[in-house]
Amino acid sequence: MKSSFLRAGLALLCGVILAACGGNNGSLQIYGTISGLDRAGLILVNSSTGEQLTIASSASTFYFTKLAAVDESYNVQVQTQPTGAKCTVTNGSGTANTYTLYYTPITIACAANPYTLGGTVKGLTGTGLILANGSDTVAVAAAADGSGSDVSFTFPTTVGDSANYGGTVLSQPSGQTCAFDSSNNPGVMPSASLLTLVVNCTNN
Repeated sequence: MKSSFLRAGLALLCGVILAACGGNNGSLQIYGTISGLDRAGLILVNSSTGEQLTIASSASTFYFTKLAAVDESYNVQVQTQPTGAKCTVTNGSGTANTYTLYYTPITIACAANPYTLGGTVKGLTGTGLILANGSDTVAVAAAADGSGSDVSFTFPTTVGDSANYGGTVLSQPSGQTCAFDSSNNPGVMPSASLLTLVVNCTNN
């Protein structure tokens, strides 16, 4: 009799623990990993239960609190994207069991929104001008008529939202010296393409 009461008490305790964790008549936790998240605003949802999770910036894992029963369906999606970035879910849906959750884990990969960086070169008449943003480079040719009129440039690699940028002159053109206007260079990439950098060239 004493053993029966003990078993009943343990069962009740387990039930209380599951309820406190948001239990959903199951014992399996829906969880996964996150990579590339460096900003706030990401909200995940398990549409099978309606549970939402607000994810902290720089988080590398997530755990839903409502537990799933064996073979109960789950469907993890991005409810709200983080500010200035996009996150993609892989293996977000399935039926809960130890195999699917361990061998086909839910993964979320995030990356900052990419934008174009560029601007205008003024007064260029020489040849050989090469501009750089870090390891990203672009060669800029003077206007065909040799007038030194404005010519535009864009770096071939996009820059992520809120990332630092800094244009430099990697190679000077023949007979001239060029320099970036410091009014907006270096800087932080806005949530849009930035095409207002200015490079001024003068004759030596």
